[in-house]
Amino acid sequence: MSKDTELIPIRLSHLLRHCTVGAIVRGPEYLMTVKDIREWTDKKGVNAGRLITYVKRVCDVLEISQELREPPIAVELEKGLVDGVCIPAMRFPSWMRCTNPVCGMLYYKPWRYQKQKPLRCEHCEKHSVLEQVPWILVHPDGHMNDVPWHYLAHAEAKKRDQLQCREDRKESYLHLIDEGLLHRKLRCDRCSATSNFDSSIRIPYGNYNRQPWIKEPPDVTLGLPGDKVEPAFVLEINDARVHSAITKNALVIPPESRIRKGAVVDRLYQSSQKLQQLERAKTPLALKAALKTLATVFRCTIDEVEDAWKEIQNGYPYINENYTPGLLLEDEYKALLYEIPDMSEDEDFVTRRLTSPWKTMSVELPTREERLRKIIDIVSQLISVDRLKEIQILTSFQRLGGKLIPPDIVGQSKWLPAIELYGEGIFFTLKEKIIATWEKLPALQSRAEKFHRRYVNTSLHINPGLQVSPRFILLHTLAHLLIRQLETDAGYPAASLKERIYCTSGVTPMAGILVYVAVPDVVGSLGGLAELAEPRRFLLLLASAFDHAEWCSLDPVCSEHEGQGPGLLNRAACHACTLIPEPCCTYGNVLLDRVFIKGDATTGIPALLDNI
Repeated sequence: MSKDTELIPIRLSHLLRHCTVGAIVRGPEYLMTVKDIREWTDKKGVNAGRLITYVKRVCDVLEISQELREPPIAVELEKGLVDGVCIPAMRFPSWMRCTNPVCGMLYYKPWRYQKQKPLRCEHCEKHSVLEQVPWILVHPDGHMNDVPWHYLAHAEAKKRDQLQCREDRKESYLHLIDEGLLHRKLRCDRCSATSNFDSSIRIPYGNYNRQPWIKEPPDVTLGLPGDKVEPAFVLEINDARVHSAITKNALVIPPESRIRKGAVVDRLYQSSQKLQQLERAKTPLALKAALKTLATVFRCTIDEVEDAWKEIQNGYPYINENYTPGLLLEDEYKALLYEIPDMSEDEDFVTRRLTSPWKTMSVELPTREERLRKIIDIVSQLISVDRLKEIQILTSFQRLGGKLIPPDIVGQSKWLPAIELYGEGIFFTLKEKIIATWEKLPALQSRAEKFHRRYVNTSLHINPGLQVSPRFILLHTLAHLLIRQLETDAGYPAASLKERIYCTSGVTPMAGILVYVAVPDVVGSLGGLAELAEPRRFLLLLASAFDHAEWCSLDPVCSEHEGQGPGLLNRAACHACTLIPEPCCTYGNVLLDRVFIKGDATTGIPALLDNI
């Protein structure tokens, strides 16, 4: 490893979020940008990520045709040695600036010729420290590049020598001087050209150098003379619009969750090399020899290997299983409600039905506890999810809310980065008869219709198949209130919890909420969340969530709000009462409204519990 190499430890889960392809990551010394997955290989050019198996259902329902692989993992050893394959990144932005406010000299990649640390200015008397400029150029088509400082410095040039001044990145001759809190000026030492630098500027941008690490020539069919080309924007590196990772998530449910891990058939199925040995055996004699070899490797009998091979040939582990693309939540909903026979604790999807003891509590409550009795009555099913496995897949990223860019940039990769997360959760459904009657109220439908119109016109990338309805807004808001309550009462950090909303009307209606925690460790979480699904404890949590729907510290302003948040897609919901950390919410912290729970007498909307 070269002396210039900088190792930055990154959490596995972060590699699919804010530290993934095209994102800017802050290291100990420099800002970096992560290269695309075409370079996530070992020295021989072989893909370094582990293949994730038993995810055919996940891929089918998510309409993904590529393989799923974990990002490469490396461990730093002594003396700078590394065991494994690192995720490649490069220093970006390429320009550094003198921190002396009087100087502000700009340098292009000064780490190439300066050896001291930290890097220092060679032009000012103080020899001030250099730091990377905090601005970059970003395009809605996904491009990212350095700010063209020479172009901007001469944008207002009028004299002949200023117009003829040519860029030379080998020399340092441009200054970026702060003139107040929001005012900055660019100056060229060679021709004395000056111009004001405004970070809100838009710059004409062709399709060259689409990402900082890409060296191949641009697509000649793009950006031809006469074409209408959108301008690029100068943004600060910490602007949320610079990079947004687009991921898809799915739970692993039967039959994939019931795979016998470590069995002969499992070990054979996961080894493409050993399967090829059997496939190449064209004669009975050759097959017998291959089976004998594998029996020695697996330390089992020849018959066990032969039986495993026959299972795989017959379609293991998906024998007689067909999956309909797009029915992700519907399949999960059925699996959560279905009582799995002969379930083992080491499976990847373990549930306990608690509906019966939940309903029994209604009889045990004192007569005066009418509100608690209504809460018990509105919950149709209560399930403790003692163990679950979630697959999280990076499908693309975008900049400025524009074009979706695949992880390999060109869209030709045969695999996608994914991780396996393990955890537990609480799942419950609301009684369909009550919800079906409640959601038909004209005042509710009118309020939901305003949400729908705003959602249709927004540029937010949330969920293409989402149907904005009274049912969805109710479930989503209740899930947020429950997550906040778990943070308050149970000590769970809200950022560690996630939501899954199961919502449809019609022939096969759904009205369910799964609140869960999932981490990359195969051991999963510590079991505390599943314990909170116990009926008495969950009743206290849910009752507190309903109570907190009634009032916000910013009321009456919050309750009477006509629209707040991105796209005005929230009403009676703000940071003081309903919003949760961004990673927890599947829907971007929008489409929330406490009125769908607590009601609003002024608009004729009854409280949800008043319909029981």
